[in-house]
Amino acid sequence: MSQRSVTVQVPATSANLGPGFDSLGVALDWNARITLTVADEVLPAPSGPVERMAASAALTLYQHAGMQVPAGISATYEGDIPVGRGLGVSASARAAGVLAAEALIEGGRSPKELLPLVCRLEGHGDNATPAMLGGFQVVVEDDDEFVHGRFEAPDGLRLALLVPDFSMPTNESRQRLPDRLTRNQAVHNIGRAALLVLALNTRRYDLLGVATEDVLHQPARAALFPSMYSIFQAARDSGAHGVYLSGGGSTVAAFVSDRGDEVAGAMREAAAAHGLDADARICGFSATGAQVIGTPEHA
Repeated sequence: MSQRSVTVQVPATSANLGPGFDSLGVALDWNARITLTVADEVLPAPSGPVERMAASAALTLYQHAGMQVPAGISATYEGDIPVGRGLGVSASARAAGVLAAEALIEGGRSPKELLPLVCRLEGHGDNATPAMLGGFQVVVEDDDEFVHGRFEAPDGLRLALLVPDFSMPTNESRQRLPDRLTRNQAVHNIGRAALLVLALNTRRYDLLGVATEDVLHQPARAALFPSMYSIFQAARDSGAHGVYLSGGGSTVAAFVSDRGDEVAGAMREAAAAHGLDADARICGFSATGAQVIGTPEHA
């Protein structure tokens, strides 16, 4: 049996950043590797959700490129980015699957050229865009196209992450979101999303407390995460510049500069006070998105 494999390194991401629902995201320096294998005979089905998403994305790339679909497509996942925690695993898996398949067919398209396909597979671009391209990304959908722009992370800023020991599947949490907002609510989030981009670009960390506030998605998701606002307050009290629910949750992310360990510890203590087990991690930001590691291997 003839096989070919390629490995892609891809970052975790954090989306929304508070008020930037479906519009703001950033790549983290927390990476995973996904290896895609294709063969001329049927391969065992991928065993886990990340592997299945990567293989499915690769299949779509073959179909989209008009190439003959291999008889066997499989994937393996190396990493510890958890599923269902608001860290963009589905976007990372799809980005890796598409980029790996493109390498295997030797199509020559760049991650930027492949981004629209990954966004369509993911359904929205706030995780897909930083997963593919790295950096902080602003992305909006316009007439079925994804318009995006990038800015770089300010020096010295990091995220203290609290990763609870429970998942919040995106589909379930999105079902709780309101269908309508009042004008005041719309103005609240528009203004804070703009302020957040300004604060990050000008290093005005003193603005991040207000800039990360949200009334669109976090209050609804708090119904699935009753201790969320207590953890937010613990982060602020211990020195976080701003704090928000990463993606659809359950990870809580706090912007920090020189007090990361204190903030992470305070969030863990607040979680424990509510009977919640959680891990803590300090992450920087990644300027690099998904990338092929080496050249396709033959077997």
